[in-house]
Amino acid sequence: MRNISNIILCSLLLAACSKPADVLFPDPDFASVKLSSTSAVISEDGGEKAVFVATNREEWDVQCVEDWLDISIDGNKITVYVDENPGKDSRLAVLDVVAGTKPDVAKARLKVLQKGAATIDLSAGGTANCYIAPTNASCRFDASLKGNGADDGNTFYVGYHGLEITDASYADLAWESTFDADKTRSTKIISGSPVYSQEEQAVYFSTGEIQGNAVISIHDAEGEILWSWHIWVSDVPVKTSKGKGLEWMDRNLGALTNDPEDIANRGMLYQWGRKDPFLPSPVAYCEVPFHTYDADGNLLETEEEYNAIQTQIEQARIVLNRSNTQTGDGIMDWEYLSVAPVALQAPGNIEYSVQNPTTLLGCRTDIPIGEYVFDWYLQQDLVGRNGTLQQSQSGLWGDAKAGTSYKTIFDPCPPGYVVPPRGAFDEIPDGYACTYVDREWERNPYGWTWKGGNGDYFPSTGNLDVSGLMGETSEKMLYWTAETFGSGANGFGKAGMLFVAFNEVYYGIYPILDETEAAAWYSYGARCFAAPIRCVKE
Repeated sequence: MRNISNIILCSLLLAACSKPADVLFPDPDFASVKLSSTSAVISEDGGEKAVFVATNREEWDVQCVEDWLDISIDGNKITVYVDENPGKDSRLAVLDVVAGTKPDVAKARLKVLQKGAATIDLSAGGTANCYIAPTNASCRFDASLKGNGADDGNTFYVGYHGLEITDASYADLAWESTFDADKTRSTKIISGSPVYSQEEQAVYFSTGEIQGNAVISIHDAEGEILWSWHIWVSDVPVKTSKGKGLEWMDRNLGALTNDPEDIANRGMLYQWGRKDPFLPSPVAYCEVPFHTYDADGNLLETEEEYNAIQTQIEQARIVLNRSNTQTGDGIMDWEYLSVAPVALQAPGNIEYSVQNPTTLLGCRTDIPIGEYVFDWYLQQDLVGRNGTLQQSQSGLWGDAKAGTSYKTIFDPCPPGYVVPPRGAFDEIPDGYACTYVDREWERNPYGWTWKGGNGDYFPSTGNLDVSGLMGETSEKMLYWTAETFGSGANGFGKAGMLFVAFNEVYYGIYPILDETEAAAWYSYGARCFAAPIRCVKE
């Protein structure tokens, strides 16, 4: 037990936390304890780190069950001593600083990580919002920059918020998930807790024995998320194949395989322009009946046949379109039914999306059909549809420089890869909203094969629709590109998407032919959709 004088306490609070004592300890009747740092990273060769304690109680102590480190206490200073790491992997110890006596007890946690010789630097080839890591590995990545630290399209975000990550205090696991929604497995994707090194401005973590996906977030001292990174844990190396002049990944972003009947082929779902992934349905593939049409789009079914098929379709959809809400040992929860805040000028809702990586920002559905809002980023001028260039063509994924595979700080692909650029699947003729590409695609029970492109399989993963509900799993193929469209009824708030309509394949956006149509019929391409991505090489 150690005593701390009031003078030391006040000076420590001001120096370590830059907050007055009455803010940190608003009620002296309750125990409170703060640390000058919540983490410490030590070299594989060994060393020592000091952390200072501030508490409003005279009695406090340190609890630790690990035997590979030593601890000394001198006044309000805790010093951790570590010898050389005999193993190749990093190792993590969690120290609890406990102040007060029961029942009036406060606790602060210090994470001590010692590097291992085999630690993998995931950002050695450049920074990004996604990193591929193997199972059972010790890893690190640079956390000093947002994304690749390059550009933000024409969103004005960098001008307001900068490219560097400042005031970072600690890292945490936001969520981890398998494709099968097995919660006993989802806790084994990330092993232990990630650790932020303030000296290196880097995040250290270890993967577990299960393949899957996770997001690691970095926070300031108040707990606000400053940025987050998608960790794609896979033991199968990514390969590429050529099609339409591009080199395509052999699977969806976040997928573990591209086997046609394996739900691990779905990968993650992304709202257009956002860097953070959302989860697909955890339900196994099954065949969904479909209606047949002639060349003019007329049904080739009797009313009785139509009703019977439609009943089967609706029954299949109830089973298939189930949300996966796994978080593993993560600190965050999923919010799929949120509505995007109203934002009428750039950079709009971008900062809000950064701070809330598990909140899907659905389209506003309280707008009359003729004025429907398709964007999560900015809401259009509802009076004249005359949004600024930043509103109608945000460039979040780089389409402001059409014709190039240019990567922004919001691009969700790993280093060396980028969201497919404008015209990736096909060029859209001038004056048209989409182009017919069905002849290049061959239908399979649960997806399509791109026989006119790279020859790979593209599963029908489904999507999160304009309302935030899971839809069209096993039924529809939808894939994003970076291409954006101008203002007006057809294009505002929309982006280029490969999609299926009337059982045929198109690229572009679904045109609004009649403003009295239900919104669901013309929402393909809506930026508030969440759909998969097949990354290409930069």
